[in-house]
Amino acid sequence: MTLRVLIAGAGVGGLALAQALRQAGLAVTVFERAQTVRADRRGYRININRVGGDALAACLPNELFRLYLATSNHEARARVAVFDHRMRPLYATDVAIEGTATPRDHTGVNRLTLRQVMLAGLEREVRFGQEVVGFEQTTDRVRVLLGDGSTAEGDLLVGADGVGSAVRAGLLPHVRTHDTGVRCLWGRTTLRAALRDRLPAPFFDRVAVTVAPKGHIGIWGAYRARQPHGEAAAAVTPPVPLDPEPDYLMWVLSGELGGPFAGEERRRTASPAELHRYATGATTGWHPALHQAVREADPEGCFVQHVRVAGQPPTWPAGRVTLLGDAIHPMSPAGGTGANTALRDAAVLADKLAAVQHPAGLVPAVAAYETEMRRYGFAAVAESLRYGERFAQAIRHAGKETQR
Repeated sequence: MTLRVLIAGAGVGGLALAQALRQAGLAVTVFERAQTVRADRRGYRININRVGGDALAACLPNELFRLYLATSNHEARARVAVFDHRMRPLYATDVAIEGTATPRDHTGVNRLTLRQVMLAGLEREVRFGQEVVGFEQTTDRVRVLLGDGSTAEGDLLVGADGVGSAVRAGLLPHVRTHDTGVRCLWGRTTLRAALRDRLPAPFFDRVAVTVAPKGHIGIWGAYRARQPHGEAAAAVTPPVPLDPEPDYLMWVLSGELGGPFAGEERRRTASPAELHRYATGATTGWHPALHQAVREADPEGCFVQHVRVAGQPPTWPAGRVTLLGDAIHPMSPAGGTGANTALRDAAVLADKLAAVQHPAGLVPAVAAYETEMRRYGFAAVAESLRYGERFAQAIRHAGKETQR
């Protein structure tokens, strides 16, 4: 028996699942609303911890896993260094986060590069420009409804289509995401020598946090690949097409409504250039290197993220439609566990599906996955909120210190 699995969304979780199912000999088709993998270059660097690294190792062919490692950050520690806005250390020791310092256990990776690695070999299975808008399921099939009016049929539909999941809306219409009120203004700046030489070591080998008096929190993380992308990609057979990626500094200005984002409604419709001007103005008076990093950012790369989370819904009956990643357990970025939990979802679900030997075993396999996913997935949501609150308390205390 060959199961046909339909996946909504070609993000990190959806592509990891597709790779794992393809290796297991299952038929898979991925529907992605964007026209190309390059259509949305936002997101920048993401942290891969031990959970995510183990999941990638389980989902990817060995050669692609080695390519992921080769293009990951060449220095990464599972630590957070905290400074004030003038770059004076606020803690004598770093704040630990999950993982260790080895590449397998914790590293940074460029999101687009990771997606390009995971697309390798799936060119026929991924259909760009086709958005899943709904579905119909029977006892033995599921039909996917696409935005262009066409349909596709399979044995199972997996919603990996993010926070605004159309699949979740159809499967669990009572589930609503909750706006935390936290806003993150993202940007990225090419690490030219004049800027790189002015930044301290923690900006390159871990995540750095800066605290400013008016409620802004700055989060900073460098991306510098272990090997040039072209060199790493050429070592794979067949070669994997990867966009070149210069060294860059990812930065995020974060805060709550009523604080630095008091004019949030106006910024909801602001252009990237307007967001860049706001960020540049907000960092005036910060350490010159930090202000320089924001000022020299690519204006078109700025965007605002509204942090949304979801509580655990009551257990639902398993069927021929399931969910993974942000489609079911969106969480705060505090602690950097969102993408890693999505990767874990993909590895667990693929393992359950690969063991199905008879059509009657499909729904029990989905039920086993959902039982396990609910346990660790919503535990991760809760932990991200707790981590964020603990960190916010420390930040508020440190912020008072910066005003003395």
